[in-house]
Amino acid sequence: MEKEKPLKKLEKKVNLGKADLHIHSNHSDAKPSILEILEYVEEKTDLNIIAIADHDTMDGYFEALELIKLKKYRFDIVPAEEISTKEGHILGLFLSEPIKPGLSILQTLSEIHKQHGIAVAVHPFQHTRFKNPKMIVMDGVGFVNLVKNKENFDAVEIVNATPTLSEENLSADFINTTLIMKAEIGSSDAHILDAIGMGYTLFEGKSATELRIAIEKTQTKAMHNKWAVMALFKYLFFFIPKGLRLGIYTLFHGRTEKKHRITRR
Repeated sequence: MEKEKPLKKLEKKVNLGKADLHIHSNHSDAKPSILEILEYVEEKTDLNIIAIADHDTMDGYFEALELIKLKKYRFDIVPAEEISTKEGHILGLFLSEPIKPGLSILQTLSEIHKQHGIAVAVHPFQHTRFKNPKMIVMDGVGFVNLVKNKENFDAVEIVNATPTLSEENLSADFINTTLIMKAEIGSSDAHILDAIGMGYTLFEGKSATELRIAIEKTQTKAMHNKWAVMALFKYLFFFIPKGLRLGIYTLFHGRTEKKHRITRR
């Protein structure tokens, strides 16, 4: 019989919950349907909380609410949206209604807090120089904007499970620890089912209410799991068409301006 892992024992002993607060569906730029996400989380993970955080829409969350009426799931769902601001993406948690894209960072943060929501700087140091106006790209707010608005952010995503973001995660962790000092968030940024739960946030409790309290008290821990080889291949094949479209458009129209890095290679 396989021995129980130390972290599993600790989670049970101190009543730790797991939350993946950054999951995308086919309501924006991901592959899975809402029903597929709910069933996968129920059957294949030990997550206590998820957030379906599609780009610039909450339609996926509202669809999930309708499905929950038909079947009771063991986990909570937090209303969320990944909002495209003029300077990068911000995750709004515990929202009551969608926030329109294209506002400034300060305006977006204000709109989140008007709804008594939680504002998270997701993948803050990721900047995609490839572009296509018909496609969503993965841009964070960047170092300057993060520090300038640090009092208005409630949390920073320091673990994003996207396989290519290890360096950006390290930068986010370092800056949050030394300058921002807000709650740390771990999440998957999942665009396929196998990615769900690959990054997650540990907190004391199991419910969405307890998660919110933990974030507000800066008592969270960002974690990640190891990628299986087959899951990495699935992610690769999902992103190949998108990468080709971005590359071809950028080849003819040029790359976006390079943002200043906070570290040098």
